[in-house]
Formats: sequence, C-alpha cells, structure tokens
Amino acid sequence: MPNLIRSELHALGLRKDRATFSHSVRVGLLAQAAARLLGMPEDEERMFTAACSFHDIGKVLVPRELLVKRLPLDEAERELIRRHPLFGVRVVRRLGWRDPRMIATVRSHHERWDGTGYPDGLRGEGIPQWARLCAVFDSFDAMVQARAYNRVKTTAEAADELRRQSGLQFDPASVELFLSIPEIAIEKIRRYR
Repeated sequence: MPNLIRSELHALGLRKDRATFSHSVRVGLLAQAAARLLGMPEDEERMFTAACSFHDIGKVLVPRELLVKRLPLDEAERELIRRHPLFGVRVVRRLGWRDPRMIATVRSHHERWDGTGYPDGLRGEGIPQWARLCAVFDSFDAMVQARAYNRVKTTAEAADELRRQSGLQFDPASVELFLSIPEIAIEKIRRYR
C-alpha cells in the first residue's frame, strides 16, 4: 500500500484511534490483494486501494467515545455512527479526491446486497462494485480483530460467515473473489497492527 495513503490517514486524525487506523490499512491491503487477482491496471489498483483505505474516514467526525463504547448504543448514537459514510464523502472531497469510484466506495460500503443497508438502501448490482468488494473486506476484518462489541473469529469462522451472508448482506461474486485471495496473504494482512 502506498505510504502516501497511510500518511494521509494518519494526518486526518485516525492516529488518535489506532484501531480504526489499523483497520483502514488492513482493508486497503485486502483491496490491493484483490486488485492484483483481478489484474487491475496499476493506476486503477492504486485508486481502488485508496478508496477501500478511506472507507471509514468519516469516523474522524464521530466522537471517539462512541467508536469505542462497550455498552449498547442508543438510537441517536447509532444514527450518528451510521452517518460516517456521508461524513466520509465530505472529507475525501475536501482532500481533493474526485474519482467517482472513490466517492461511491466511501458512501456505499455499508449498503447490503438485500437492500437493508445504509445510507441509501441500495440493493444488488445497484451498489457500486468497489463498494460491494469493500464491504466484504471491511466485514472480514471487523470479525477477525478485537472489537468492543464482538468475539474475535478465526479466519475460517469469518470465511464461513461471509459464505452464510453471501446473497444477503454481500454480493456473492465479491465473497468468492475474497475467498480466492491466498490464505497466507490474508493471515499476513490480519496481523498488521
């Protein structure tokens, strides 16, 4: 992953939340591995990696205490966190990123294949392709890392969950692409702190 992306993530304030920073880097590394499997041209690989790395950048505008809260969130707190994709679009635009695929990935990475996601309730192929892929990388990493709200899953358990949610939460083709990334690469990325 280009150092410029890591530097930009750091400069934007994700350094004060090391978990979100590390998560963003790991999601970007998974995107880079997938881009290479897809044979993306170098410039497209860079943009896809950046888009996935910046997927949670809107969290810089969410109070940190909500991001690490262990108790259940109330409705207002949940709604504020659910706005981070919209906040993220504002941040990446302010940074000068104009590629529509970047904007769409940041905005739509929490959309679900079955249409029950947010912020727009998009469904199926109406969800931008890069966002569909990013959603799989994002969810996988959330499952295999320690979080205040879940038990850490093994790589195999997380892969099984992706398979179970294929066609519901996730685009089946995106799940299959993720599952084709060599396990050794996934394990190396998983260990990034």
